[in-house]
Amino acid sequence: MLANLEGSGIEPEFFFTEADDRLHPVEHPAADWTETMWWSFIVPERSMCGWLYTQLRPNLGTQAGGAFVYDNTGRTSWELPYFGYQHHQPLPTLLDLRDVTFRTGVSTKMVEPGMVYELGYQFRDQTDFLASLSFCGLTPPVPHAQGAPPFTRSNHFDQHGLITGTIQLRGEEIEVDSVSVRDRSWGRRPEILGRTRRRLSYTFGHTDADELFLAFCIPDEPLADIETLASGYLVRDGLIRRLTSGIRRTVRDPDTGAVRELHLECTDSDQRHLSANGLARSCFFMNNVGVTVNSVVEWTTVDGSGFGEDQDVWTTAYMNDYLRQSGAISSPARGSR
Repeated sequence: MLANLEGSGIEPEFFFTEADDRLHPVEHPAADWTETMWWSFIVPERSMCGWLYTQLRPNLGTQAGGAFVYDNTGRTSWELPYFGYQHHQPLPTLLDLRDVTFRTGVSTKMVEPGMVYELGYQFRDQTDFLASLSFCGLTPPVPHAQGAPPFTRSNHFDQHGLITGTIQLRGEEIEVDSVSVRDRSWGRRPEILGRTRRRLSYTFGHTDADELFLAFCIPDEPLADIETLASGYLVRDGLIRRLTSGIRRTVRDPDTGAVRELHLECTDSDQRHLSANGLARSCFFMNNVGVTVNSVVEWTTVDGSGFGEDQDVWTTAYMNDYLRQSGAISSPARGSR
């Protein structure tokens, strides 16, 4: 482990505990009470990233999730090397998240609470994508700043880790050995359409100098390419500190809205400065309630270089507005009378 939470200024009452590896008590009767587990891996030399994702909705008795792998060969789900995602599977009556195989094909096993996990994927007897991976935390799970958007009504933790093992992708075995991130959340997560939900971005990375960073940012205006920090953290010289201020600047492809370049300027609670420049090496437009543009990013700082992922989260309405504003798509033709 590179760092722990001692001296971070994060109150111990918000630390991740052994109980948080289990399913949490439902604290609200709303249908949108949600519990999630997300794991990512990166194969830098192939501009490749993959997700193993699980979303549970106990009040509805359903689970959703699965796996996907994207690289620079395609941008939509039907072009990816693999995409396998389901939305309405029944939730098992007895469910122990410390050792579970979901109907979606995702499996997780806790080896050391909050730190070490075995991960797998196989959907039924299909072999287009198989995964056998291990996650070892480089930090403890770091809690999202209390009350900060977008998780104002839920608990959320992020954690950098070393993820190793192999995947089999369309018959090819590929070694995985990279720094990536997992997250864990529980609480209300409403599905909102239109323009009432704010845009946000979630980006993480690392450098060769064992520097880790993660930032949530939100634009002041819906279509703006300059965003302000909402929450995040920096790991440097063995110390985890919350990011307290920051600006994200994004350069986009005007034809698609995809991220081309990222520029982060942030300061943490010890007044340490982070200046990171990112180049998108591949991307995937994930369409669900909204549109999330996932990108493998190559990061450069004064201390070195490394990789990470960016998640650029839009409502469908705002993405449509952006593409019309950029001229990528035209406004609907007005009928004549």
